Amino acid sequence: MSAPIEDLRRVARISRREHLAIFDHYIALGRDIETLAIKFGYNPPDIITILEGYGETVCEESRGRLRELPQSLVKEYVEHFYPGIASENPENDWICIEAYLDAYHAGWRNLVGEKRAAKKKKWRGLY
Repeated sequence: MSAPIEDLRRVARISRREHLAIFDHYIALGRDIETLAIKFGYNPPDIITILEGYGETVCEESRGRLRELPQSLVKEYVEHFYPGIASENPENDWICIEAYLDAYHAGWRNLVGEKRAAKKKKWRGLY
C-alpha cells in the first residue's frame, strides 16, 4: 500500500524522527492508531497516512507483528523512504518493510525467529 502524494506532502512537515517513532510503535510495539495520535499529538488520518506511506495496511492484525525486529532496521527503512512512498508510482506498490528487508538484509527473518525462540526458552526455564 502507498499514500497519495498530496497526503505525503502534508505529513512531510512531521520530522523523520517522529515518522520513525510512529512506524516503530505501530509495527514493533503494537500500538493502535488512537494511542499513537494521542502520544504524538497528530490527527489519526495523519498517523494512517504515515503508516500507509511506508507500505503498511492499517488493520488490527498488522500492528505489532514485528515485535522482535531491531530498531536499527526500522530506522534504515524509514530513512530510505521518508516521507513515504507515493501511490502515483504503481511500480512501488510491492514495497513494505518485509520486502525491503528481504531484498537488503537476507536472513532477517531468522534473527527475529531466534529472538522469539530465546524468549520462549527463557520463560519456560522459570517454571
